[in-house]
Amino acid sequence: MSEQNAHNDLKVIVNYPAAKGPFEQDHATPSETVGALKAAVLTAFGLTEGQVNGSTYTYTLFHNKTPLENLSETIGQLVGNAATLVLKLSQQVTQG
Repeated sequence: MSEQNAHNDLKVIVNYPAAKGPFEQDHATPSETVGALKAAVLTAFGLTEGQVNGSTYTYTLFHNKTPLENLSETIGQLVGNAATLVLKLSQQVTQG
């Protein structure tokens, strides 16, 4: 693998306690935004944000216990020089 490819491909792992296993993406691009990654993760886990039976469900990605609130930030900015980005998905439920 060339050095160019080493910096272009990132491995992303997202753990979600309610799922049987983690979401894994072996060839993520550093320019992918947190928002795009979150959308892919929610789809993979079969989750939907919004109102359900009077409760509001929201999901937040965490990196080292820090919530990722800037959805336009890229995963390349998060991972720095590492080759693997490990995140956690958390669910928040607000009763209506």
